[in-house]
Amino acid sequence: MKLESKPGKGNKIHISVDGEYATTVDADFWYSCGYSDGEDLDDDDLAEFLYETDTRRAYNKAVGLLAVRDHGRVELIRKLAAFFGRDIAESAADLLTEQGFIDDEAYAQKLAESLFRRKKYAPERIRRELTLRGIDRETAEYAVSMLEADERESIESLLETKFVNSLSDEKGVRRTFNALIRMGYDFVDVRNVIRNYIED
Repeated sequence: MKLESKPGKGNKIHISVDGEYATTVDADFWYSCGYSDGEDLDDDDLAEFLYETDTRRAYNKAVGLLAVRDHGRVELIRKLAAFFGRDIAESAADLLTEQGFIDDEAYAQKLAESLFRRKKYAPERIRRELTLRGIDRETAEYAVSMLEADERESIESLLETKFVNSLSDEKGVRRTFNALIRMGYDFVDVRNVIRNYIED
């Protein structure tokens, strides 16, 4: 089977096998992959070549996703697998991890800090968010432990800011209570802090 290349728009190279379109890769990959225009491939060579090109395409897509925001390894694999399959997604993720573009520990700490400072989530909710994004429990626990979180102080601060106008009636108090529980705060802490706040 004969491998043929044809320049496309921008940095793209279109690859055909025996005159039939097979895939598109970037020029950097094509000129460094070790294959050449007009080369004859057997079935095994072709399968290996297509695996390499799919991995490169998954890699490029992953770089685009990481340019928008950080991702954990499992989260990134899930997104890539929807387009390229699990094996290709894992191969691309392996390469990105080796290059330092994926670092679950750093990502978990950065995300935990953001959820704590920006969203005002309690440690329990942060822990849950990290594990939902594929961060293992040990790494999530460590990231949360790095936060200097005082849950009662955080609840008091939220009552004085975000919920300051929500405690004038019973309905507002109930909504505030439920919102704080959803944010991961402890039931007893929420009840006691709200009670003390209203009494004061």
